Amino acid sequence: MSAAEPWSEDAPLVQLAPRPHAWDDIDGVPLFLDPAGPSSAWADDDVPSALDPAGPAGVSRVRTPSGRTLSAAAARRIRLATPANTRRGRESRTALFVAWCRDHGRLPGDPGTVPDYAAWLADRGHQPETIEAYAGTLAHFLALNGTPLDAEDRSYISAVVNHRSAELAADPDGAGDALQATECSREDLAAMLATLDRTTLAGRRDACALTLAWYMAGRASEPAGLNIRDAAEDVAEIVDPETGELHELPALVITLRRSKTNPHGRTTDVVRIVEQGDETCPLAAWRQWRAVLTAEGVERGPLLRRVKNDKLTTAGRPPRDPERAGGIGDRTIRNLIRDTAAAAGLPRPLTDDERRLLSTAAEAAEQAALAGAEKETAAAERRRQRRLLRRALRRYSGHSMRRGHVRHLQRIGTPRHIIEAQCRYVPGSKALARYLDEKVPWPDNPTVAMRRATARGRGRDADHAGGGRAGLRG
Repeated sequence: MSAAEPWSEDAPLVQLAPRPHAWDDIDGVPLFLDPAGPSSAWADDDVPSALDPAGPAGVSRVRTPSGRTLSAAAARRIRLATPANTRRGRESRTALFVAWCRDHGRLPGDPGTVPDYAAWLADRGHQPETIEAYAGTLAHFLALNGTPLDAEDRSYISAVVNHRSAELAADPDGAGDALQATECSREDLAAMLATLDRTTLAGRRDACALTLAWYMAGRASEPAGLNIRDAAEDVAEIVDPETGELHELPALVITLRRSKTNPHGRTTDVVRIVEQGDETCPLAAWRQWRAVLTAEGVERGPLLRRVKNDKLTTAGRPPRDPERAGGIGDRTIRNLIRDTAAAAGLPRPLTDDERRLLSTAAEAAEQAALAGAEKETAAAERRRQRRLLRRALRRYSGHSMRRGHVRHLQRIGTPRHIIEAQCRYVPGSKALARYLDEKVPWPDNPTVAMRRATARGRGRDADHAGGGRAGLRG
């Protein structure tokens, strides 16, 4: 197939022709799910609503890679059923694969192409998880196009991933060690809150956002996605285990209608938080922020809202969903966590050399001065050095709150099944296992008992020897 030919059964997954005709078939019907095609014409920011029946401008029907056609409205709903972040990740990975195929003269659906690409990624220093993510995305699109990866190709990809994992396990610098967000402890949260001016609207909103994120063990998107109706005050009835008395404590009930693990809102999760009585209390922060919304006459829509010049505003980039107008997004939550942690002095400042290492502008300048294989070698080494630096730094991000809350619950002796229920993990979750400290606690460590036994034995030996010498002297 030449580069100018349209998508056909002989050209699985992608069409390598340049835009704008790369995703028009011979009947002039745009192709749906082509990573180089309708995704650009269907940019979410250009569409006023997820329910817009028009789909791409001037298009009534679209063609799938398998050859069937769908109405633009159906195709749009199918596409938007996949979360935006997932779509962007898939489109980015597929576009890079397309470029690699073009540069190396390969057809995406040919046997051996994806294993070769996986090996190419491994040679350039990418992590096993990254290679698996690319392979999963490409397998998805190949299957949609009727040319799924066969068992042989899958076994080759697994072998490449395993070999790359073994390489990293043997790395003397630990470049392959897992990168995790820095744990935000309860003390860290208090220090971050202390940097806010709670007499201002922004300070009250930010206090509400930070405390909700920590006590919910929330991902950044979860507090950002709350509506006013999703938070309500309640009363917790608690029986004192010592006296048997019934106490009624103020509590905050948070209803999560959509999340990373429930993107379609088929179920709801409820998080209940009892009043804490200190500066980190989410109920107190929510009350202060809710009073602001009530005073402004805001009774529906996003809970956490944009603030400018100490006033609520809807200015800024419009959201994909008009119902979210005036609300903040997950990026605002991540930036808030990063900035307040820095203001509290929790992470150390970067040196000039470290800033240059992380700078994309410095990387581009370095790449421009190199040629051929030198570029790839330099890029791989920079990637390695960046990873080592990130592992050494305290990096506060959206997941810092989730990890910190989980670790705090573990430290105060909360059983794992309660952590799973409160923090919305499935039983036996591997993701939770990465956050928990699974090491045997020092007081229970058997080598501590061995040391004590050895010390007792030495003491007895010393007593016996002392008694013997005393007898000889007598």
